[in-house]
Amino acid sequence: MRGATLRWLALGLLLGSALAQPDGYALRLEQAWRLVQERYWDSAYNGVDWGAVGAKYRARLPEVQSWGELYGLITAMYDELDDQHTRFLSPEEARYYLEGMQCYPLPFKEGEVTARGPSSPSAPQAPPAPKPAPREKPRPSPEKPAFPPSSVEFKDRVVVFRLSDLVDGSGVQLLRRAIERYDAQAIGYVLDLRGNPGGLAVRMAEVAGYFMRGVPWRMVTKGLGVAPLPTTPLFGQPLTQKPLVVLIDGEVNSAAEGLAGALKNARRAYLIGTRTAGNTELLLPYCFPDGAVALVASGVLAPFNGPTWEGRGVEPDQVVEKDPLAAALEYLKRLR
Repeated sequence: MRGATLRWLALGLLLGSALAQPDGYALRLEQAWRLVQERYWDSAYNGVDWGAVGAKYRARLPEVQSWGELYGLITAMYDELDDQHTRFLSPEEARYYLEGMQCYPLPFKEGEVTARGPSSPSAPQAPPAPKPAPREKPRPSPEKPAFPPSSVEFKDRVVVFRLSDLVDGSGVQLLRRAIERYDAQAIGYVLDLRGNPGGLAVRMAEVAGYFMRGVPWRMVTKGLGVAPLPTTPLFGQPLTQKPLVVLIDGEVNSAAEGLAGALKNARRAYLIGTRTAGNTELLLPYCFPDGAVALVASGVLAPFNGPTWEGRGVEPDQVVEKDPLAAALEYLKRLR
């Protein structure tokens, strides 16, 4: 009798766990959907009916059998915005790309968001926080990164650094090591941002802090209002004060535009190339309890004083369409 009772108890616990899991999926989907609803900078959602998108993906919840599948579902939901910045990272992806970087907590009070969907039409209470997702998606291989690798070259006493993105912290740290290694011998730097899609405001502030200090930007956000954005760190001497040339083109977006624009406005860098894209959405990271992160375009980036670069881009000091790197090296040589 006792053995039978224990078997029924174990079965009850397993069933309870299985029944609770869909509510966890539905709650997470609802949090991710509402985060865009309340914090996405464009109230028209790029022309997408975000309410209909939410209904569409709630209807797909019964298909979900694991946290990995749920993250894939949320990623597909975010893709409906057709916004190259806003994205959802699984805990595995967030650990790899953000490397423990600080992010914003969810802007909801406990119990304020409840699960909706076929599995839980009117959940009165939020279910317990889910366990960390299983490693269903392997960590991206260093040999096959999601972004092209950043690179450094020291030629003719000039440090030429190609920064491929402002999401993955490895490129930012590689730049720091290059400055520390070559600054004593270098006559100047070329920071090649061509093709850089941008990324996180905190990465932008960190790179700017290598070359200058101050408060060069303001954030105009939905949900957080207008706030000044300083370099990281704000005070003290930058890593280098050697001359700097920044290469830009029409494929430079977002925080990469903010980086180039701030260095130009501070007269810290000479810009060569063509005008940037004029797509300065501000990307803010929001953390979920299990380590997943939503990167949401929550506003636009602007100089501390003056109009935003949104829609107009950053103009180079010298327009060069063919071989801007050669023009940059020639410019630095003239400063010797």
